[in-house]
Order: sequence, then structure tokens, then C-alpha cells
Amino acid sequence: MYIIPKLKFNFLFLLITIVISIPMYSEEEPSKNAKETNQSNPPSSSDTNKTEGPDPKTKKQEPKYNSPWKGNIPVDHLRTLLVTPEQMKDTQKSDLFWLDNLKLGVSLRPRFESRENPDFNKKTDDYSSFVGQNTQLWFLFDPSPYYAIKVTVQDSRLWGGSQTPQNAGNWTYGLSTGAGTTLTPTTSNNTNIRNNTDIREAYIVFKKTDKLPVSVLVGRQVFAFGDLKIVGPLNWLNTGFAFDGVRFVHDSQWFRSHVFGTILSNQYDAPYGLTTSNGRSKGSIDQAYFFGAYNTIKLGEEAHLDLYMFEVSKKWIPNPNPTDFDNRLKQRDDLLTTGIRFTNRTNNNLLPAGKIWDWTIESAWQSGMTGDRVKADWDVLDQKAANGKNIYTEKVQYDTRLLSLDTGIKINDWIRLGLGYTYASGDPNRSDSKVGTWQSLFPQIAGSFPNWNTMNGQSLMAGFENIKSYSIRANLKTEYGMFVFAIYDTQKANLQDAWYKVSGVPNTGASTENYSNDKFSYENSRLGRRLFYQYDFTWIYNYTESVSIWMGFSLVKAKEAIGNERTNPFASDPEKRYTFDDTSKFFYLMVSASL
Repeated sequence: MYIIPKLKFNFLFLLITIVISIPMYSEEEPSKNAKETNQSNPPSSSDTNKTEGPDPKTKKQEPKYNSPWKGNIPVDHLRTLLVTPEQMKDTQKSDLFWLDNLKLGVSLRPRFESRENPDFNKKTDDYSSFVGQNTQLWFLFDPSPYYAIKVTVQDSRLWGGSQTPQNAGNWTYGLSTGAGTTLTPTTSNNTNIRNNTDIREAYIVFKKTDKLPVSVLVGRQVFAFGDLKIVGPLNWLNTGFAFDGVRFVHDSQWFRSHVFGTILSNQYDAPYGLTTSNGRSKGSIDQAYFFGAYNTIKLGEEAHLDLYMFEVSKKWIPNPNPTDFDNRLKQRDDLLTTGIRFTNRTNNNLLPAGKIWDWTIESAWQSGMTGDRVKADWDVLDQKAANGKNIYTEKVQYDTRLLSLDTGIKINDWIRLGLGYTYASGDPNRSDSKVGTWQSLFPQIAGSFPNWNTMNGQSLMAGFENIKSYSIRANLKTEYGMFVFAIYDTQKANLQDAWYKVSGVPNTGASTENYSNDKFSYENSRLGRRLFYQYDFTWIYNYTESVSIWMGFSLVKAKEAIGNERTNPFASDPEKRYTFDDTSKFFYLMVSASL
């Protein structure tokens, strides 16, 4: 019997109970004299003649509530913005567009990107370029000491990507939103075009008061934990991430805790037009949840210790043939991620004033079950029943790990030198009952400030799966902007495993690999370790307090793990024997405005 989910549920329940039970400091009760002072005085003779309405002197006047967030918006309510640290501070402190206790904010971010030869294949024409734009209009309403509301309307689009050729006349290049449009390639295959404008955030905050011991956020919201390596908003993409659910937040001098539960996908449609893209009728997963806890022990300004636990749980389509083990459909996929992070970047992920050396250590492990069954590893005789199916099977288990080390030193106020190391485990045999490849919960492809892009490089050529990456960086702050130079040596953690994209999907056939770890195969003799060297240049310039300009260029040089696959004299197709081109390039230019 699989008891891990029960244990995790009990742990979460216990943690929520502990957090909610933490005593809070409430405002002092009014003194007896103050209460007596507020009591109404005996009515005067003139007062006795009044018969309409209560006496204003006898009615306690509630002082008008003024939001303390004016000039100091908490950064937790600005997680959808991709801006520089200077812009973030300006957005927090700006009094622009404050209407009483309502703040109106605007963010605009167009970005040009071009990419050349991402597969290192000289026989494919795979150059691409586009301009994507993210636009946000957000409202932060803080009318009461007891609650607040945040709503972010987001539009994500490709320049020139929405057209209306189906209208009368030659309107091929007439732009539209595409809302409600249906393409009908065939009579049996209808494709709905999704409206580019959506709600990125919509949540209500029940504030911590003497009535409520913790803050509670209910609705669609964005998560940002630690260095964003495990869970983050993914603002670099034009869409980004958001989660539908409930989060409990406790924050005190020595301890901060986030405990949450969210729904990733829903099995059932709701009445009156609320439909889901999943469910059995659509041939997809039935239900998926994401829940967990992220806790920070504050050891003063010197260091913070983070302890976290996340779980992604998926319920799959019921198995129509429960006795057919080899072809069994997934029943439930439970992935548990447990980790620890230790850092001295204690000022909202920045170094406290006066410090020059920063460091961060993070390690995580994954366990759980995929819901699949395969032939038992110990059954070396490969015993089968009369119907040809394996007699002995095992559940497939997750067993992965991640390690991230990052450090840097400020030579002076304008130069920082840094080193980084990232290890994410790979799987030498993807056909057995152990999943050894690190599973990214949600793709995280860009790092957090001040160490911009501390992951696997800004070209986005590799994700966290099956990676061993070494990096060296130099940050230079000048009157002409910040310049970041970085070099990455990206290798495979396990030679037999694949090279993975940032989405977590394997680049099958793009590098040397050995799926079943066949030691006597030809593929095993050609395995390479190093994927590529990457040279990054980034320039970020604060044009004004509200506008910044970003530019980046990456030169990627592929090595033996890719070169051996592209240079294969024994490939069955002669056209695929010598296709190696070792150079790939990436460029972007972006403007980020936030008011």
C-alpha cells in the first residue's frame, strides 16, 4: 500500500495547524481612561430639543483608513513584473496613479528574439526571429485593514500573429484579437483560438489582524520562492505562470512560512459555460494538484535557512484493463520534492547593506510514484505468463536530486565576480523501475537579481534535467548600464540520458544517448559528456526610473555529446551522417516599462 501521500498530507495538516496556532501580537486594547473619554457626555438643553438622527457627539467616529502600502507596496504583490531592481523599488515607492486606496499599475514589455542553428545541424534551415509582447494592467485595492484585492489583466501576443483572413475582401493582414474565432481544418477537427488577453492574477488577501493569526490569499496568484530554481513566476516568457488556490502566510521576526494548495487542472466541467480543457472525455488527465510549504528560519541579517516541500499530484484516466500490467495506463502520479536552501542574501534576495560576499547553497530530492508498472528489475529471467505478459512487475519510482552552489564577491561598488555550479541528476536506464532524471515542476529558465541568469545561460538551450553546469560571471555597473559577462560549461550528469530542453522534454536524437543502458550497443561506445560551451553577454540600462532597456547575445559552441551524434558514419540515411555545425547564436533586445 502506498502510504507516502497520507504521510505528506498529515505533515501538511500538522504544519498548517502549527502556523495557525502561532500567537500573534495584537494592538493594545484602549485604556480605561480612553474608553471613558469616548463615552458620550450628558445631553445639553439644546440637545434635548433635537429629535432627528443620533447625536454626532454620542456616535463613535471611525477614523478613515489610509493604506500603508502607499509609497511602500510589498514586493509579494508585484511578482508578475520583469524589471530591474531599481525599477522594482521605484514601483514600490511611487505614488503615481494612487486614487484614494486604489493603485493602478501598467507594465509593457516588447522583446525581439532571434535564434540560429539551435540543433547544430547544418542541413536544417532553422533560423527564427519574432517579437513577443507582454502587457499588464493591474489594480491593487486596499480599502480596509482586514483585506485587500489584487487583479492583473495580461495580454500576451506575437507581433503580426493575429490576423483575420476569413473576413470578406482581401484582409489577410488585418489584425484582430482572434477572440471567439474557430478554425475548421476538417469536419471532425475544430480548433478554438484562445484569446490573448487573460487574467494573470485575481486574489483577495485576508490580512493578519487580531481576528486572523495569519494572512490568507485566495484566488489566482503567483509564487516566487528562493532563487526561483524550483518554483517561480517565469516572467521571462510572454505568458508566465499563475496558480489557482489558497495560500496561508505567516511572517514574524524570526520565521516566515507559506503553506498552499492549488488546482492545476480540473476533471469536470461546471454548469453554464465553465469548461475544462482536461477530463476523460478529452483524453487527458482527470485532475492535478500542486501543494506544499516553503518555510524560512531567519538567523538575523547573517543568514536565512529555507526548508520546503512541494508535491505535484496527477490523477490519470482510469485503467480499462487492470490486469494488463505491461499496457497499464497511469493511475496516479505523485511527485514529492523536498529541499533545503541556505543563504546570506537576506534582504529580499539581496545582500544587506555593507556586505560584499554572497553565497547560496541549495539541495533538493524527489521521491514518489509515477503510476506506471514495468517488469521487475530482479526478474532477470524475464518470466512471462501464457498471454506473453510479464508475471512480475514493479511500480516506477522517482529517485532524483539537485544541487546548486552560487557565490560572488563585490570587488567594489561596481564590480562583482561570481562562480556557479548546478547539478541535476540523470537516468542511466530509462526503461527500469527508477526515474533518475530530475523533474522540473515548472520550467525555470532565468535567474533572479542581482545575479542575472545564474541558471544554464540566457540562450535557453538546456533545462535542469541531466545537467552538470559550471559558470563564471562578472557584473560591471557603470553610468552606461550594467554589463554581465558569463561563461558556462554545460555537461551531462549521466552520459546515457538525453539532452533536455528547458521545457523538460528530451531532445531525442540531438545528442548521444543510450535509453536502456545497453552496454554492448554501438551507441554506448560513442557517448559524450560535454554538451557545449556558452558565452553570454548582457547589457541592462535604466533609461529612467520606470523604463529599462535590455540586450543579450549568446554564442554557443557544441561539443562531443552533440558532435558525435551529428557525425555518424554508420547512420542508415547517408544525408544524416555528417551534419554537424558546432555554432549556435541567440540575440534579444527588450524594453521593460513599469508604472
